[in-house]
Amino acid sequence: MAAIPELKRKTCTYSFHREPLTSLIERSNLVTGSNQKVFVDQYGDLLTLLKMVVDPVPLQTLLQFYDPELRCFTFQDYQLAPTLEEYSILMNVPIKYQVPFLDVPKEVDFRVIARALYLSIKEVSDNWKSSGDVVGLPLKYLVRMAKEEAKKGNWEAFNAQLAIMIYGVVLFPSMPNFVDLAAITVFIEGNPVPTLLADTYYAIHSRHGKGGAIKCCLPLLLRWFLSLLPTSGPFMDTQSTRKWTQRIMSLTSYDIRPLDAEIAESVHFEKRSDPARLEPVGRAWKNIGVKDGAVLGKKFAIAMPDYIDWVKKRVEILLLPYDKMEPLQEQPPLILAESVPAEHYMQALMENRRLKEKEQDTQMELYKGKANKLNLAHQLKGMQGEDASRLKSKKRSYEELETLLNEEHREYLRLQKAEANYQKKI
Repeated sequence: MAAIPELKRKTCTYSFHREPLTSLIERSNLVTGSNQKVFVDQYGDLLTLLKMVVDPVPLQTLLQFYDPELRCFTFQDYQLAPTLEEYSILMNVPIKYQVPFLDVPKEVDFRVIARALYLSIKEVSDNWKSSGDVVGLPLKYLVRMAKEEAKKGNWEAFNAQLAIMIYGVVLFPSMPNFVDLAAITVFIEGNPVPTLLADTYYAIHSRHGKGGAIKCCLPLLLRWFLSLLPTSGPFMDTQSTRKWTQRIMSLTSYDIRPLDAEIAESVHFEKRSDPARLEPVGRAWKNIGVKDGAVLGKKFAIAMPDYIDWVKKRVEILLLPYDKMEPLQEQPPLILAESVPAEHYMQALMENRRLKEKEQDTQMELYKGKANKLNLAHQLKGMQGEDASRLKSKKRSYEELETLLNEEHREYLRLQKAEANYQKKI
C-alpha cells in the first residue's frame, strides 16, 4: 500500500521594498566624531538601521512560519514574537510612559513642525505637498535643506533633518521619496517603538498567505531576527537550529500553554473599513490602566510538557514547511560505558541541566540590566546636580552587574565545554 505523503503548507512569496537610500547615506557620513554621539543620544541607533543591508532570504524564511491566530512565529516546539523591550534595545530608544499610539492630526500645525525641524514656518508651508492620499514634505527638499545646514555647521538642525528623513523613508515608509505627516508626528512625539512594533505585526499579518510587498521597518525586523541566530554557520539548517533553540526558548514568553481566552481574536481591521469600531479603540488607548505593584513571579524558562504538546498540534494544523526533528526538550537516552559509574553520569546530566537553567537566568538578568541602563542613560540627559550624580551611581551599578553577568556567562561556557569532554569520554 502506497504511503500517504505528508501535507505541508504552501510556501508564499513575499517581496521587500526599500527606497534608494544613497542620498541619505551620503548625508549620514557627515555625522562623525562628537556629533555622532550627540545624534545617537538624541535619536537612537538610526544610522545603523539606515546603512543595514536587508537580506531577503532570512526574512522570506521567517515569514513562512507566521502563525496568524497567535500573532507570532511558530516553530517545531517554541514560538518567537518581537517585543517592545527588544525593539527598544535594538534601536537604543527608550519607551516613554505615555499613550503609545497617536492619531495623525487632521489639521496641520506648521509651527510645531517648523520648530522640530529647525525650519521657518514659511518654508514648511511653501513645500508642503500631497502624494497619493497623504501629505507631507518631499524628500529632495529635506535633503537640500540638510545639505545647507551641514555647510553652515548647524549640526543640531542637520541632525533633526537627517533623523526625520530616516523616519519617513526607513522606519515609516509610505510614498516613494516622501516623508508623510504620520512619520513626522511620530518623530515629534519621540516614542517610535510602539508604533514600529504595531506596524511590523500589521504588515506581516495583512500580507500573510497573500504574498506581495512588505514595507514596514525591514532593517529592524531583520536585526531582531538575526539577533536570535548564531553569528556563523549555515542559515536555518538542522545543526544551527539545534544550537540556537535553547536560547530562543529563554526569550519567548510562551513557555506554558496559554488559555484559549488569551489567544482569542484581537481587533484587526483597516482604518477605513470600520471607522465606527476604530473610535472606541482609539479612546481606550488614552485610558490605559496600570496595576501598581503587580508581581508576575520569576520567569521559568523551561518549557512545560503540555506546552510542547500544544505547539506540536499547532505545527500539524499550520502544516509548517520543514522536516520534523526529534523534540529538543527531550533528554538523550542514558548510555553508560563500563569505565564510568552510572551515578557519575547522572550527576553530569543534572549539572548540565542546572547550568542551562543558570544560563537562562543570566541571560534574562543581562537583558533587564541593559534595558535599565538604557532608560537611565536617557534620564541622565535631562537631569542636573545631585539627581544626575545619583543616577550616574545607579548606572555604574548596572554596568558592574553587566560585567558580573558576562563573567558568569564565560564560566558557564567553560563548564559546558568540560561537560562535553566528559560525555565524549563516556
